[in-house]
Amino acid sequence: MPNDTTQRTTLTTRATLTPGRHVLALAYRGKMETEPQGLFRQDYVAPGGKHGTMISTQFESTDARRMFPAWDEPAFRATYQLSAVLPAAWTTVSNMPIVSRVVHGATATTTFGRTPKMSSYLVVLSAGDLAHVDGVDANGTRHEVWAVRGQEQNGRYALANSEQILAAYDAYFGYKFPLPKLSSIAVPGGFLGAMENWGGITYNDQALLLPPTATIGQKQEVYATQAHEMAHQWFGDLVTMGWWDDLWLNESFASWMAARQTDRANPSWLWWQGQDADKERAMSADARLTSHPIQQHVANELEAEAAFDSDITYAKGQAFLRMTEAYLGPATFQKGIQTYIQARKFSNATGTDLWNALSAASGKDVAAYANRWIFQAGFPLVTVTASCDSAGNRTIALAQSRFLLAGNDEKNPSWEIPVGIASGSAVPHYTMLDARERGGIPAGRCDEPLRANAGDLGFYRVQYDAQTLATNQRHFGELPDDDKIAMLDDQWALVQAGKAQLGTYLALAKAMGGDTDARAWTQIAQTLAVIERDERGTPGHDAFTAYGREILAPIAATLGWDPKPSDAPPVIELRHTVLGELGQWGDPAAIAEAKKRFAAFVRDRSSLTPDDQGVVLTIVGSVADQATFDQLHALAKSAHDEAEMRRFYGALMDVRDPKLAEQAMQIAISSEIPAQAAQMKLFLVFGAANANPAQTYAFVKAHASALMASYSVMDRVFIAQAIPDVFWDAAPLDEVIAWDKSLALPGSDAYIARGAERGRFSVALKERIVPEADRAISAR
Repeated sequence: MPNDTTQRTTLTTRATLTPGRHVLALAYRGKMETEPQGLFRQDYVAPGGKHGTMISTQFESTDARRMFPAWDEPAFRATYQLSAVLPAAWTTVSNMPIVSRVVHGATATTTFGRTPKMSSYLVVLSAGDLAHVDGVDANGTRHEVWAVRGQEQNGRYALANSEQILAAYDAYFGYKFPLPKLSSIAVPGGFLGAMENWGGITYNDQALLLPPTATIGQKQEVYATQAHEMAHQWFGDLVTMGWWDDLWLNESFASWMAARQTDRANPSWLWWQGQDADKERAMSADARLTSHPIQQHVANELEAEAAFDSDITYAKGQAFLRMTEAYLGPATFQKGIQTYIQARKFSNATGTDLWNALSAASGKDVAAYANRWIFQAGFPLVTVTASCDSAGNRTIALAQSRFLLAGNDEKNPSWEIPVGIASGSAVPHYTMLDARERGGIPAGRCDEPLRANAGDLGFYRVQYDAQTLATNQRHFGELPDDDKIAMLDDQWALVQAGKAQLGTYLALAKAMGGDTDARAWTQIAQTLAVIERDERGTPGHDAFTAYGREILAPIAATLGWDPKPSDAPPVIELRHTVLGELGQWGDPAAIAEAKKRFAAFVRDRSSLTPDDQGVVLTIVGSVADQATFDQLHALAKSAHDEAEMRRFYGALMDVRDPKLAEQAMQIAISSEIPAQAAQMKLFLVFGAANANPAQTYAFVKAHASALMASYSVMDRVFIAQAIPDVFWDAAPLDEVIAWDKSLALPGSDAYIARGAERGRFSVALKERIVPEADRAISAR
């Protein structure tokens, strides 16, 4: 008897079963979903205007039961052998290779090999008018990239990545990928990101395929996404968490392993520096009273879906593991991981199993250290107080407290913190801060800069005493780039929390001088952009934007508009960030140059590389009149592929003119956007909020049902969390929150509370930072 409330079916046998092996056969009907859950249908329009349909599956966390009856929980590992009857013209892909295919007129029955023992959420079935590129690696594993016919050649970069990444993971984990083939399947739309089905990973096609119009940024994201999903083939598939409480064992490790592999395989990308942006996003989320631990109890299917929190489960977990690897040592950490994989392969595990393996490898009580980071929300602020003797030698005292952007935590939690300390150019050493305060730590000389999070490896903030901060500022240009990034991040966070004056941050930004580190300058540009938005409509806005242009102008002049053959991807990204902000802040030279290049692009689409199109279109879009807007719109409608389409339509959303902004948002929800890009509509409209928050908020309210129609229930919960954060200045915040709650999404209260806390903080920060910025500018 089925029970939809408990999602269980009770079967009663006619007679008592005797102990032994029995076969249970069930006949059942399922629903073909239109949202990415269970077995779902995805309509699409291919380049050239051809319409098609693809079917695919998305089972994580508890949606295998939508397709077939099963013990649909991660601990119940089973073998699966799929047979599918589908149109004979279609190609069908699953976890294992095909063992037979029989055509019956217009249909064909395809049967796949039996899988190893695995969890139900990892089963995959994809089918449609597909084609592929493939190859066999040195270990005999077949690699395939599948796409809608006509787009398979755009998968060659992903194919090469697959072979490279799998070889690296075979070596790192000390256990060869156990399946005979690894398919990467591009789904046109459907879901965001990718899903690590064992031997048959599904991707949104924009996360896997590289058309000729793709940018270097898209190339990087394809590699990093593949590295993440392929890490799951071990962390998640070969070894699976016992229950969804331990989801971080899957996601944190896949995120960390992906960043490690991406950085090692592409050193010019400076990938770990770029990952600082993800760490900052996690720290921003975790510095709030509504945050949650990396590991949290899961009681039902909605809570299982909610555990996929990109800020904490993914980004904080990744940063914690990087800190742990640095503390234990890379070789020791790898030894522990290999022990864990070997012990738990084809089975399930908990965090305790991992800590035991790392403890055995390191000889340290890893559980005692790790559990405070895993089981409690938040992270510490480490305060550094220096003392100098008569000879100029420095000792420091360390203390810790929970860092919050606003409010207080009455529980007053503490952590075991591996503090990486370095003075001047000395090699860092670790001090474990496991009490409220620890003093007498040697730290070089008082006339040298001090780093208390050397290499930006720790997940904590640092606040230096005034004298040490002044020394660091004087010697800022001498510091390694990673340490500059950490100090900029920390000082801005301290300013936001009201623990430091804005002038201390601006002094560090000014001290960057001629350093062209991309992440450091991006952090500065984005921070100035936050203040610029808060200054809009105030008497001090023009003075602040002039100051912001003054800060960025030297680095913009160094980089110029024209790319150089020697430019690494971070330099390309920095050029676009800096020029883009100058254009947004009304710099006449930047706007004039963008208009000139746009006019040339309208005449000749080859005049701008895909990488350079975004910054030009964004600047021109923001200041567009009707004629320019129409030119941008024409470009969007004539886009060669979805990568171009997203770039061109996105530029329309930056327009400041309210009349044109209304046109842009109407275009975003129109039938111009093809079916496979339906989820893009909400992102496009949200993009208009920066220039026209109140107008965009009213539009979203009026069209909420259409904008959210293609999202799953859990996706809509995360959208509800974002609404107060996006529209905090669009209307009275209590009104925004009340409307958000009226959407009545089940289980969304805690998520709306998180968004509301962010929104209230943004309101409070604006009230405080605007007069502080005005004073800092006038006091120059």
